[in-house]
Amino acid sequence: MNCDSISNFCLAASRVGCINILYRTIGAVVYCNFDIFCNFINTFRLRLAMNNQTANNTKRWALLAASLGLVFVLVRQRQSIWKILCRSPLQLQHKRIEVITSVNESQRILNELKSHCESFKVLGFDCEWITVGGTRRPVALLQLSSYKGLCALFRLCCMKQIPKDLRELLEDDSVIKVGVAPQDDAMKLSHDFGVGVASTLDLRYMAIMSGHPAEGLGKLSQTHLNYVLDKNWRLACSNWEAPQLEAAQLNYAANDALAAVAIFQKLSRDLEPRTFWDWRPPKFEQLRPKIEPFLDVDFTKGFAAGLSKSQTETDSPSSPLTGKAKHKRNKKPQQQQQQQQVRSLGTLSKAFYDNCVLEAPDGELLCTIDRRKASWYLNQKLGTQISEKPFTVRLNFEPAGRAVGDVGRYYQTPKENQCVVCGRRDAYLRKNVVPREYRKHFPVVMKSHTSHDILLLCPSCHQLSNISDNKIRNKLAATCEAPFGHGEGVSKYHDDQQLRNVKCAGKALLLQSDRMPIQKVAQLQKTILDYYTDTTEITPELLQKAADLECRVPNESYCQHGKKVVQMYRDKFGGLVELERLWREHFLHTMQPKFLPELWNVNHNADRLEVRASEGRIDNEDLVVAGLESATSINNVARS
Repeated sequence: MNCDSISNFCLAASRVGCINILYRTIGAVVYCNFDIFCNFINTFRLRLAMNNQTANNTKRWALLAASLGLVFVLVRQRQSIWKILCRSPLQLQHKRIEVITSVNESQRILNELKSHCESFKVLGFDCEWITVGGTRRPVALLQLSSYKGLCALFRLCCMKQIPKDLRELLEDDSVIKVGVAPQDDAMKLSHDFGVGVASTLDLRYMAIMSGHPAEGLGKLSQTHLNYVLDKNWRLACSNWEAPQLEAAQLNYAANDALAAVAIFQKLSRDLEPRTFWDWRPPKFEQLRPKIEPFLDVDFTKGFAAGLSKSQTETDSPSSPLTGKAKHKRNKKPQQQQQQQQVRSLGTLSKAFYDNCVLEAPDGELLCTIDRRKASWYLNQKLGTQISEKPFTVRLNFEPAGRAVGDVGRYYQTPKENQCVVCGRRDAYLRKNVVPREYRKHFPVVMKSHTSHDILLLCPSCHQLSNISDNKIRNKLAATCEAPFGHGEGVSKYHDDQQLRNVKCAGKALLLQSDRMPIQKVAQLQKTILDYYTDTTEITPELLQKAADLECRVPNESYCQHGKKVVQMYRDKFGGLVELERLWREHFLHTMQPKFLPELWNVNHNADRLEVRASEGRIDNEDLVVAGLESATSINNVARS
């Protein structure tokens, strides 16, 4: 047995922890030969050093591999980690609540709020009030919070009037007041104190724009901030006019306003995606144009009622605002019945622009048309096919007009089948820049050749554009005294209360008279006889006549919004070309399209009518309605 074999044996024994065997082996070697023992010790020490070096190298490689793995995980999951880091509601953790009960106390806090708005022009906005005997009392508490965690609670019930600086801050349209349904609170403040709240923004609009479901403030806070707001009904319905508010009430009120600002910041980052290492906050100047169309727009009205992600899951395989695939959920029949009806969005299944070519008899290019129109000319023997690619039809007769100027060149230019806003090509819808509710009341000469105002938008951009249109409609309703939405004069018919009372009385006496008290029967009979004054006796025929009574009567104040607006612009506001220009400029400002067809122009129809007037193909009356000069004046200008 040599030294190498003994050393290997001892090394193996030391690795497995057999200390007793190791000691016995060393003792046996010492007893046999001291020289062999010395050689054994040296060999064992060398083997042990090599083993330690190998172990150290293994540890180093393991540590390096673990570090590389950690870096890989961080890079791969950087978006998720960034979202988690951004869900820290600093405003709620480091909040400062200031309660103001008098005008003198408000000056210092208002100055601080204004200074915070200089760097970030957003305030959380909310109101609290109480209800007594089913009647709402005036707003008792107004909450305004800044992005730095300051929440000012103005106890309006303790003030005789709203401070001047507070009124100016609320009416400042450069400062956005955010919350859930802030328009309702703004209306209450306007009704109770005569103060206008400018630039209110419902956070549900931002949630939808960034691809999230539209939820209440509590759900938005839990989803985007990972912070649970206390929504106990006892706090919400507590006495906000009490002489001294409790700590729970103060926290409840402050957290609602502070959470609104934090949610706004989180959704702003979702609207402006950034790299993992870019910690700078989104620039407010870049964000403002995106949310401008939704300022002071009630979320529950117009198309917004059908935009919630949860509401559209059963209607289409993708979100109408984001285009992202969604997982369908099985809903109970009761939930399906209660679900609000959503406006269906049927995207085009084929190209909208065929870009077929229409030529004059001499071969001059007139315009591009779709394949169906080109085939119509051939079927009617009005033209001859010249080529297949592109599909070209040459007319057999002289057209009424030729392409002139930029107006003519616009119709000659081929159009792209893509969203004019974002460039998306897989799905698109027709967008009437000038809505049909106005265009249908235009004269015939302004209703024809309207392809200039029919653009292609993807479902997402189409819905956002429709929402922004409501803001212009509301302004037109106020300017032209043309009710829109849910105001007076919107319904063509309304229920006459007296007729409804007679109808209900007749039905009740026919079906339930034997179960009613005598006093109730007499009261209902009197209601019927007061209406039918030509009779004094209640008969089954009279009851049936009352039960079949039609309650709906024509609304004398009914006014068709689109028709009234067109009349006002035709008679007072510079003609219909001004109304067209208003809608086109609104579309450019709110949607900021990047892929508009070449030569698309806000003054297109005015230029087209002037060309027709110079050729003698339009009546002076139509020019006056449009808001242009007479044909004689245009011809004189053209000759000069």
